[in-house]
Amino acid sequence: MQPDIIPYIYKPTGVMLTDDDGMEYPELERLPGYHVNFLLEVPELSQYKLDPQPVTPHRIYAGGVTPVCYKFPDEQTFKQYFPDGTEEE
Repeated sequence: MQPDIIPYIYKPTGVMLTDDDGMEYPELERLPGYHVNFLLEVPELSQYKLDPQPVTPHRIYAGGVTPVCYKFPDEQTFKQYFPDGTEEE
């Protein structure tokens, strides 16, 4: 099963910033964790599965299929299970 690696998710802080050209843009903060989605549940990763699952995930699969979302403490923890970013054969 191929993971959909999002790594980091950012959300607006509610503060607007202004760039050198006078254009406003939202300040973003990074949410904790390293985020990865799968098409199906991966039982051996149950400790990292988000519960509850997001109502509006950041990405969905083609055809509108909702992913199973996981959050790891960091990239190194994820790579303990998927060293190359993909499932071992």
